[in-house]
Amino acid sequence: MPRIYTALRALAAASILCAAAAHAQQPAPATPSSGAAAAVAAATARYTVAMVLPRDEQNIEAGFTSYLQRQDVPVRYVNIRYSGKADDIADLRSRVRAANPDLIYVWGTPTSLALAGRHDQPNAGNPIRDIPIVFTEVTDPVGAGLLPTLEHPARNVTGVSHVAPLPVQLNAIRAYRPFAKLGYLHNPVEPNSALIRDRLKDLAKTQNFEVVEAALPLLPTGAPDPGQIAAQVKSLAERGADLLYVGPITFLAFTHRDAVTTAALENKLPTFCATESIVRQSGCMFGLFSNGANIGRYAGSMARQILVEKKRTQDIPASTLQRFSLLINMRTVHALGLYPPMLLLNVAEVINVETQAAAK
Repeated sequence: MPRIYTALRALAAASILCAAAAHAQQPAPATPSSGAAAAVAAATARYTVAMVLPRDEQNIEAGFTSYLQRQDVPVRYVNIRYSGKADDIADLRSRVRAANPDLIYVWGTPTSLALAGRHDQPNAGNPIRDIPIVFTEVTDPVGAGLLPTLEHPARNVTGVSHVAPLPVQLNAIRAYRPFAKLGYLHNPVEPNSALIRDRLKDLAKTQNFEVVEAALPLLPTGAPDPGQIAAQVKSLAERGADLLYVGPITFLAFTHRDAVTTAALENKLPTFCATESIVRQSGCMFGLFSNGANIGRYAGSMARQILVEKKRTQDIPASTLQRFSLLINMRTVHALGLYPPMLLLNVAEVINVETQAAAK
């Protein structure tokens, strides 16, 4: 019990500090526009924004577009879907250029790299370097090679990250339940996956836990094999993992999130996730992350600076929001019989309570 209280205090302190930092970096309040003004803005759009996503629009994009609308920025949006396949990168860049956008909004590390390329490989595959790009949900822009530094992007790319620092995430896990072995499912194709794995292993040395790792096998095409998710999660459970950590890895936390959480549940393995949708829309037990709508609004404020104020993208620091939400999925809690400490419920949002109660 003392360890739980220590973790709770650490989590509470981090939340206070994060809230203070977030207040300092929130965009200026948007002034609501009337419905008539919004209609006029849409009809007389001066700016074209390409929305490049590997998925359907979610609350992050709603936050982005609503912020610009409330600021009376006249925008026409062109939606462009990315398959996530390396073979489609050249075609993706061509389709984006054909839209002739004034700005590109992009979600996720793989899609951002597909468009902009690494900052240290300026001529690899003709990346887009002459159109402003604003990203959201890039876990580690510097580690992934997208930017040289957050403070000085020094290129046509800036944006907003969303992930709580790993030590804060580990405090959140310990506030729920102690662990000695942390399970980690690695996707060799996504750069974020190796970065997060290595950082967890570094933290394990000083925080007295072990990272139990399983890597997804690759298909002949070089893509990770989704059919192996269940087997790899089972292997982590059999090797004694106390909990499965699901990082901000698009393939696992979004594209195949149901396969991950279903396999974990079948093996009685609790899950902690660093992104929102896998908790809110799938079966992850709990997670800590920035709210999606806030991320979108902050990215919208960056877009406004570029489009309206004519600021250079390279002069707008990339940012990590510091206000994080703890979310607990009671449906999964009930299925595993692993109920959170009452003190944790005081700082968490709890979902699927009615479903859980009805099941009784």
